[in-house]
Amino acid sequence: MFALISVYAFWQMVSWYQHARLIQNIPTARIRSAPQGYIELIGTAKMMEGPAIVSPLSGTRCTWYYYKIEEKVRDYDRKGRARSRWRLVKEHTSDEVFLLEDETGECAIDPDDARVITRDTRVWHKRDIIPPRRYTERTILEGEPLYAMGLFKSVASVEDQTIRQQVSLKLREWKNDPNLMLDRYDADQDGEISVNEWQQARVDASNVVKRAIGQRAKMKQLSILRQSPHKTQPYIISTVSEDKLIARYHYRALAAMLGFLTLGTFLVWAMNQRLVA
Repeated sequence: MFALISVYAFWQMVSWYQHARLIQNIPTARIRSAPQGYIELIGTAKMMEGPAIVSPLSGTRCTWYYYKIEEKVRDYDRKGRARSRWRLVKEHTSDEVFLLEDETGECAIDPDDARVITRDTRVWHKRDIIPPRRYTERTILEGEPLYAMGLFKSVASVEDQTIRQQVSLKLREWKNDPNLMLDRYDADQDGEISVNEWQQARVDASNVVKRAIGQRAKMKQLSILRQSPHKTQPYIISTVSEDKLIARYHYRALAAMLGFLTLGTFLVWAMNQRLVA
């Protein structure tokens, strides 16, 4: 067990040190002149056109959110002793695309699979219910300073997954007006949208999205930042500044190194004791 924990501490030390070195060594790019590939961007968070992103817990209007709901439960061990713990009820991370804006342009940010680091975490309790609940929320607000490091692609390289996300947004917008959906797609006039009629709606939404992308591409360069397929290239979105991110990863690497050395020393001592015995 100590050997496994020691190996894990060593792996974390190397990983966090590499993260710090990457952030230090990659120059900050400007969106208008950014090269295709793995880059670093610094700007401010901005909402895309369309339905607003709202955190379900607090109703905060934001560009990204994460929330977790836990309830306090009591367990008993074999001797009948009680122990309280927080049991996860629900958690959710926003996957809506938003924008990073610098002085040269805008870049769409796809938060899927990103390591999102925020400056503030809100935690509050609701003790007037049984069992009591604890709520945790993290958000990125519009206008907040934003640091991002990931795979940069121009509009010509945007993959179908991103288009599907925008199609889902467009369909959600249409569904908010049921009469519009029935007027457009209820071909058999039965008051419901069948599977085939829904498929036609998806085709139309896809065409609308692709036309919009084409129009935006004519007006300005449209790009997207997302996760790199290479595991050695972390995808980071942060409202914490670059300098503080570097310091954070250095501290974590140092803590992991101390843990590795401590556990390794104890492991060697334990093996020597066994050999002597």
